[in-house]
Amino acid sequence: MKRHFNIRVNGIVQGVGFRPFIYRLALENNIKGYVLNDTEGVTIEAEGEEKELEKFIKAIRENFPPLAIVQEIKIEEKEVNNFKSFWIEKSRKTEKKITFIPPDTNICKDCLKEFFDPQNRRYHYPFIVCTHCGPRFSIVKDIPYDRHNTSMAEFPMCEDCKKEYEDPLDRRFHTQPTACPVCGPKLFLYKNDKTLISENINEIVEKVYQYLKEGHIVAIKGVGGYHLACDATKDEPVLKLRERKRRPFKPFALMAGSIEKVEEFLYLSPKEKEILLSKERPILILKEKKSIISKYVAPYLSYIGIMLPYTPFQYLLFSLDRDLILVMTSGNLSEEPICFKDNEAFERLSHIADYFVTYNREIIAHSDDSVMFVIKEKPFFIRRSKGFVPAPILLKKTFPVHLFASGGDLKNSFAIAKDKVVILSQYLGDLESPITQRVYQSTVEHFLKVFDVNPEVYISDMHPHYFTTAITDKLAGGKPRIKVQHHHAHIVAVMAEYEIEEPVIGVSFDGTGFGTDHKIWGSEFLIADRKEFKRMGHFSYFMLPGGEKAIKEVWRIGLSLLYQAELSIDYLPFKEGKPLNIILQMLEKKLNCPFACSIGRIFDGVSALLGICETISTEAEAAQKLEEKALKTEKFHKIELEIEERENQIIVSTEDLIRKIIELKEKKIPIPEIALSFHWAIIEASFKVVERIKEKSGIKKVILNGGAFQNRILLKGLWEKLEKAGFEVFLPQKTPLNDGGIALGQIIIGRENLSF
Repeated sequence: MKRHFNIRVNGIVQGVGFRPFIYRLALENNIKGYVLNDTEGVTIEAEGEEKELEKFIKAIRENFPPLAIVQEIKIEEKEVNNFKSFWIEKSRKTEKKITFIPPDTNICKDCLKEFFDPQNRRYHYPFIVCTHCGPRFSIVKDIPYDRHNTSMAEFPMCEDCKKEYEDPLDRRFHTQPTACPVCGPKLFLYKNDKTLISENINEIVEKVYQYLKEGHIVAIKGVGGYHLACDATKDEPVLKLRERKRRPFKPFALMAGSIEKVEEFLYLSPKEKEILLSKERPILILKEKKSIISKYVAPYLSYIGIMLPYTPFQYLLFSLDRDLILVMTSGNLSEEPICFKDNEAFERLSHIADYFVTYNREIIAHSDDSVMFVIKEKPFFIRRSKGFVPAPILLKKTFPVHLFASGGDLKNSFAIAKDKVVILSQYLGDLESPITQRVYQSTVEHFLKVFDVNPEVYISDMHPHYFTTAITDKLAGGKPRIKVQHHHAHIVAVMAEYEIEEPVIGVSFDGTGFGTDHKIWGSEFLIADRKEFKRMGHFSYFMLPGGEKAIKEVWRIGLSLLYQAELSIDYLPFKEGKPLNIILQMLEKKLNCPFACSIGRIFDGVSALLGICETISTEAEAAQKLEEKALKTEKFHKIELEIEERENQIIVSTEDLIRKIIELKEKKIPIPEIALSFHWAIIEASFKVVERIKEKSGIKKVILNGGAFQNRILLKGLWEKLEKAGFEVFLPQKTPLNDGGIALGQIIIGRENLSF
């Protein structure tokens, strides 16, 4: 019996070959009707015999294209129309815009094969692309995802490309960025004074390789912005890049041409190999096993970030030399957003790069490379950006209104929500500089337009001095405003990911978060649900002399910790030339000395007390160097910390921790052993606090989140200890451990606290 179904498919179903997939499926199953893109997703009118329709719908559910994410399929039966064939109808606009845009991905195997085939018309064409790969998010101006709504609009297709584009059985059918050397974007090589050197791809790649081997720095326009590249095996260019980029410590990311090359000098587990080779192509943090790169790539550290090529030009460059290893770091000045507009790149990077490789297609949405690491074969985000954004986080519960959450001021990513989805923005960086703040505002505008979100409720952190708090006030313009406690947002972000509804024990460790007592939190033990939380415990408070200044000059925190523990300042290694008496007077009088209890600041202070770090040039530098010392040994000394209950709160004594660290130092215990002992003291005390909370509450679900858990020893140690004791431990895997994920938590808490 013939039947007619209207089938609506929602999710990431545009720009991923969904219509040609449906077309081929219809031909295979003798289905008549049509398929089209609209601003809600994909609509299919399908007529056929009952059995064929069943097979057709089953295949849509189970065998969709690799880049697609099917969120929902709605089927409605209609009267038989007696369609004579199956075709692809023109896209149309509907009342709603709920379609999603696929992330940018690595070039696929089929395109790569054509790229290196001298007989193919796209041989060495650096913008080769098909339905299954290449730029998407970075080139989209609006939806529906059609060529005229992308930055490819100014490149009319030649006859050959048009023929492929219009053939439903071709791999490039309706591939919006499709192009060839005749009709598509072109590559250019310039000197940093904008003198054009070449427009020939083979000449460009050979010259760039030569410049890099000679020790020059080359700015290369990628998918989401510019990279700064230099030879990673030589000290001179790496040091030159550090000096010009004003980045004395923060590690550089690398790119190698093959997984085999990576395995030569870095340890790789099966999961790490899988992630490196994935279509998302993130930077992955791996342990060094053989020293073949400059020690200045990641000074003082044994873990190195690396990625594999993902653009045609990168593949071509590495094809010239299988042993090539390049620094491939974001094209920016330290802590500024990545440059993605050509004029801005020449303006901001010409004093860093000697040469520029660029192209004449506009990047609409910028994105840095995503950064991940693996513990116990589970992946964790440090930065969620290219390859993953703007893939939506799909939820069971519908949002009654459109929401906007501004995230935090560090490692920023904002979020928008409607229907049953949350869309997190790409990593935007630290919102200290006016440039980053401008990029933040323009990115918010772009997301609201493209995803057709008109927020009715605006949510931010409760910190009164955050840029995000102020901009959310401005954006709200009198609409409902909700402010969310920072560490509560960390915990609820993970609850959202796992759809946890009941209360959990939340352990949120980081550097800074504004507390309800107006002090700086960051060692939080909470009982939390999606709406509210109760603070159950924390490490005891200490002062930050000079406030923000102490975060940069970590020796001040070391001095404060000694003062708090009533120990002699002689235990501070960094005394020469320091205004110690002034700082002590500030501490005595509590002048410009905000109280803090954050794990991040405790790490900073102990790093100073052990003579590891005096001042920092980038966030978490002192903590990273302390962790690195601890990784040098497996021997540690058990430290049992005083834990007491005061006013219904469990307090771990920071003073006792410092006294016991100094005792080990007095006994001439090697610094790596003290560093590891410190880590285990935090782990053991945290475990005991969680056990006490369980005894009081009966809760066995524990969430660990916050930037301090990027520390491998801390994360693995506490995670394993809790699991061994029978706790069910949940960790973020869709959002970063740091502040890059709190916007998701803010959105969920905001929804639960809606007053209408």
